[in-house]
Amino acid sequence: MPSERFVHNTDIGQNFLINRGIAERIVDAAQISPQDIVLEIGPGKGVLTRQILATPCKALVAVELDRRLEEFLSPIAQQDPRLSLIWGDALRLDLSRDIPFHPTKVVANLPYHITTPIVWKLLEELAPLGLVRMVLMVQREAAMRMLQGAKGKDRSPLSVTLEAMGWVSKAISVPPGAFRPIPKVNSSVIRIDIDKNRELPTDPRWRRMLKASFSQRRKNLLNNWQAAGIPREEGERRIEALGLMANARAEELTLDQWLTLARGYEW
Repeated sequence: MPSERFVHNTDIGQNFLINRGIAERIVDAAQISPQDIVLEIGPGKGVLTRQILATPCKALVAVELDRRLEEFLSPIAQQDPRLSLIWGDALRLDLSRDIPFHPTKVVANLPYHITTPIVWKLLEELAPLGLVRMVLMVQREAAMRMLQGAKGKDRSPLSVTLEAMGWVSKAISVPPGAFRPIPKVNSSVIRIDIDKNRELPTDPRWRRMLKASFSQRRKNLLNNWQAAGIPREEGERRIEALGLMANARAEELTLDQWLTLARGYEW
């Protein structure tokens, strides 16, 4: 039997979901079919893992960093051959090569301190290979930043990219009491659907454009672009072509304006 004396390592985000009702709602949001191969990052003690395996999924790959959790997860794999356990750091793995299948969906309770880099990694390495949906438990503030699919202060390179690739919707809010140990933050489950521009996250021009534009949020585009090496006169021409005010900031641009910038200019 698994030990009940497991000491959680909160430094690596070990706030495990214990509410089975929440786990069921997360999996329901993924709409898993018999053709789906699912990737779970950070399965912990397996509450969400078991719920995923209650669906007709074709296969489930679970990537876990902490080998101490083997006593909880290995029995699940022994009971259901659809589950493959990969022991390692999801941020260090090459997800296009180091896992046995190319997933169509990701369902995960993400460690909150790596939310942004892991979502970028999933987009970069798996979207070109057929990933169509992610259902992710994240900190509420991170969810708001990814949900910012229009002009606003929470706009970010990631939210612009997600909007360009599909859409993001909020599935459910999750209270701290759904986890052990209880976190000091509120959580949200978001659903990310991907149906176009699958190569965009790996396009160096797109990434350079966003990095230059959002480099200092309090500065306007002209100043940020100039700091990135774009002459002010050229920046002014771009701003004018987009129909923007001279003091426009990155958070004010629409998706169409970002796409126009990416397609029409060098970065």
